[in-house]
Amino acid sequence: MTQDTPLKPRPRHRKKLMGRGGPVAALARLSQYSDRRGAVLDVGVNRGTIALHLARLYVDLPIHLIEPIPAQCRYLEERFARFPDLKVHQLALSDRNGSAAFHVADHIGSSSLFTNSGDEAARHSTHAVAETITVELARLDDWCAAQGISQVSCMKIDAQGSEFSILQGAERLLSEQAIDMLMLEWFALPHYDGVPLLDEILGLMRSHGYWLYDIFPSKRLKNGQLRFGDAVFVSDRFRKTRMPRMSGKQS
Repeated sequence: MTQDTPLKPRPRHRKKLMGRGGPVAALARLSQYSDRRGAVLDVGVNRGTIALHLARLYVDLPIHLIEPIPAQCRYLEERFARFPDLKVHQLALSDRNGSAAFHVADHIGSSSLFTNSGDEAARHSTHAVAETITVELARLDDWCAAQGISQVSCMKIDAQGSEFSILQGAERLLSEQAIDMLMLEWFALPHYDGVPLLDEILGLMRSHGYWLYDIFPSKRLKNGQLRFGDAVFVSDRFRKTRMPRMSGKQS
């Protein structure tokens, strides 16, 4: 293989992920129907566990990792240096452009634009704020336009409560069905102050013609009530033009 030979995704990676179950398995299954256009976005990358799966599933597409914490970005740049068409961007996405306070948690995966000092959020969350930094904010519509991205084959959002704001900042992309598939984290109970919950996310996605492909409850309270989980959505266009037609009898 020469340096100019186009990279192609390996079916063995997809099959391995599909066998694991969960939201990443759903993305792996959907990836086989992708027309391989546009870019792949991972928003809220943390240490890059899911980003690595996306990089292997979509090795033939440009991949953009969006992460606001400087130390995490430096780590990601080193970890993903072997992927020639992958870029790390230090910023946070939201429903506006500018800057904002970002709360870095003692458990860094819980870091967020949102606080957790209110009674309800403090009751359900387990982290504390270690430091507060200022981060750049961007609307996804504007950021993609600046990057020359008009189509997103696959997108994952794990932004600790900012998912709804990020979707609001992607109004053009969503209304144009320009994001084929989207995995995001949702909350059924407030873990941060003022965070929109699952029902609001479902309503917003349906208003733009997106279908819930699968939902994956994660943690529960001791009384059985849901706390949070993940969901995978597909655009109506992708569902009608790329996915196989199945009857209601299929499982």
